[in-house]
Amino acid sequence: DDCWIWTGCTDRDGYGRLNEGGVRGRMLQAHRVSWEIHNGPVPDGFHVLHSCDNPPCVLPDHLWLGTHSDNMADMVSKGRNQHGETSGKAKLTEADVLEIRLSTGAGYVVGKQYGICATQVSQIRLRKYWKHVPEVRDAK
Repeated sequence: DDCWIWTGCTDRDGYGRLNEGGVRGRMLQAHRVSWEIHNGPVPDGFHVLHSCDNPPCVLPDHLWLGTHSDNMADMVSKGRNQHGETSGKAKLTEADVLEIRLSTGAGYVVGKQYGICATQVSQIRLRKYWKHVPEVRDAK
């Protein structure tokens, strides 16, 4: 049951990559190639997913076919959907988001204060970004 770890090139997310056809060939995903060798072609609209959640793994028993929606549901069920402050890329805290939503200044001014762009300020105010942060209610 141990993973078969791809030891060749990997992409920035750790997935195995191999080149088909030399210098100008197309890049293939190693886990997808493993699936096709052991199970045949991947049907249109499907992805090869990992049950082990280990990107360089190419063990056929750890691979399964699913849609993009299946992959997202698997991610959520395993708690791999980091968002907000838990994301390593977050520039804002939830407190910052609440302050931005309450702010009335121009987006570019508010954005400069928090190190983000005016579009991001707008998307936060419209609740398109940081949706998980509860709406602010003014106590009057």
